[in-house]
Amino acid sequence: MATSSSLRAASPRWSLNDLSPELLALVIEHLHDIDARSVAEARILCARLDAIATPILFRVLHLNKNIVSPDAESRYPGVFANIAAHTRHVVVGIYLDPSGINKVLYTAQNLVSVRYDAGSRFAVSDLQNLHITPPSLEWRYSDAELEHGRPWLPFELLDFYHERLRGIKLHVENLPLREFDRQQQDTYVRAIPAHLLVTLKMASPAPPLITNLHSLKSLLLLARRLETFHYEGRGQGTSFNFRPGERLPPFKELALRSYDWNHSKDETAMHWDFSNIRSLDLDLVPIFEFLSSINPLDLANLLRLHCEDYSAHLRVDNRQEATRGLYLLVKHYIRALHTLSITCHIRSFPIDAILAHSPSLRALRFRDHVGFRDEDYRCPTLSPVDVASLGRRLPYVHTLELDMDAALCEPSAFLRAVCTFRSLRDLTLHVQTVINPLEDVEPEADPDYDAVVQTLFFLHHCKKQAAEEWARVPTQARKGLSPVAPWSRITITVGGWRRVMARRFSTAWREQNQKGIFAERCFVAERCEEGRPMRLKEQGHIEMQSASSSPEGSIRNVDD
Repeated sequence: MATSSSLRAASPRWSLNDLSPELLALVIEHLHDIDARSVAEARILCARLDAIATPILFRVLHLNKNIVSPDAESRYPGVFANIAAHTRHVVVGIYLDPSGINKVLYTAQNLVSVRYDAGSRFAVSDLQNLHITPPSLEWRYSDAELEHGRPWLPFELLDFYHERLRGIKLHVENLPLREFDRQQQDTYVRAIPAHLLVTLKMASPAPPLITNLHSLKSLLLLARRLETFHYEGRGQGTSFNFRPGERLPPFKELALRSYDWNHSKDETAMHWDFSNIRSLDLDLVPIFEFLSSINPLDLANLLRLHCEDYSAHLRVDNRQEATRGLYLLVKHYIRALHTLSITCHIRSFPIDAILAHSPSLRALRFRDHVGFRDEDYRCPTLSPVDVASLGRRLPYVHTLELDMDAALCEPSAFLRAVCTFRSLRDLTLHVQTVINPLEDVEPEADPDYDAVVQTLFFLHHCKKQAAEEWARVPTQARKGLSPVAPWSRITITVGGWRRVMARRFSTAWREQNQKGIFAERCFVAERCEEGRPMRLKEQGHIEMQSASSSPEGSIRNVDD
């Protein structure tokens, strides 16, 4: 007699063989991002996985001593055949055999880019004889020291004027910013082939006080193909001194950090070219002086704008005027920003300028100059009404950063308004510490941590509620509305925390610090995998003056 269990339909058994090659490739791509060694192990499971995983595994090849050894072909049968068929990008480490490196580069028939790790001092000969499309060449310096009186990477390694290398694109990162004497002012030009340079990213100056940028300017003036330039100064910084007829190339991406912009309107028009600019980062730059010297029409095609004002060294604080200038620029001149990141006087920056970029805006960072470094000052905060208006009318914003001073708004209303951003996944909130330094804190208590956890639970509840409301909306009524995105990351900084910072100087806070109680904290709740709970942890930091560190917060789930 048949039992009830025998009459049940057998549940289907699924395996990887039921997936299409395209889906399997996506799975292996994801596995490669997590653990490349597992992809190598997956190749030996079956011929089908081997055929799919091999191109993924060999696409980016990190050279090591085994691969460049003279007996590599006999020790690793088939490896060079896979390099020839699948390798497109090669990363060369330091202290490797030059002949072995050249053998790999010659073998890779589909080579697109070669990146050399800083400190590599091998002679890459015969690269110009390879039968490949001219590759993209990246030099990334890492605390590299310039040697006085002689050029260094990359001109000393390759003949960049050879016919096969004329189309190469050279990317240089972390180039040490130095000040050279008169005899060595052409060091940068002799070291780097300016005619091939498309990316130049400087490192912080060493020594930190640089007053003469003539050597760097000479390189930039010759680099007519240069598209990306990142300048890294310190403190007040310095600026270029131009001569008649000198004009910088038309950058697409320009980032100036600690650059003392003191150029006049005529000087800017004569020596700077913003005709191709798409991304502009001004960090610790006098914004009012910059805005006063440019033609705002030149910035009409910006996709990214980041501004952090620095006017402490000026006799007059022009940050209020700079805010008004930024408002006019964003509202009336820039067409379609994808990323807007500014610190300003938010009360002088109406949100209609932000809403003008509703169809295109994806990331918004909108902070006030006051911040939270001093508990005696209130940080101007957007009203919950304005936040909700932004949330409803910025449907594509997935990354948001705002100040929230609980003394100037109703926190629950503010947080509820934040959750009206339907696509929002990554949120950063800046808040003030709830600790009064003049009052005692119980030994086992952690008021800021408790307040952060409460905020996280409230945000999680609001998102969940919004998602449930979306699920109840009839399908035909969802047209034009995006679904509610789940949280992927929430960062809450307390008391003006920064990655590198000095603690508060008051006597009361120094006494609290000695007890292990700090005003400046940073908490990050992050979801590692879709569908998994978010995990909360406290972010570390680097202190400028104190050996003390913030207390470690316990790790816990915030979705429960």
